[in-house]
Amino acid sequence: MAQPQRPPSTISPVAFERPACPKCKAAMMLVSIEPARPGIDLHTFECAVCNHVLTTLAAFEDSTPSKALGRWLQGDLHPPK
Repeated sequence: MAQPQRPPSTISPVAFERPACPKCKAAMMLVSIEPARPGIDLHTFECAVCNHVLTTLAAFEDSTPSKALGRWLQGDLHPPK
């Protein structure tokens, strides 16, 4: 399996794309998404034609508002009455 590369200091958010296999140029399949660090996931793709594995880093934005998350973690949020 290919070794993941270290990300640059800033990674811009990108739309999900199915890359072409570097060996045979077929469209690769996403087989796993794993958290790498906050705001960055490790995507693993596999080629169905030649079984080549490719790993890439993908940035994403956290959609959870931090103020609401903080209140929830402190126990301040309650269900409606």
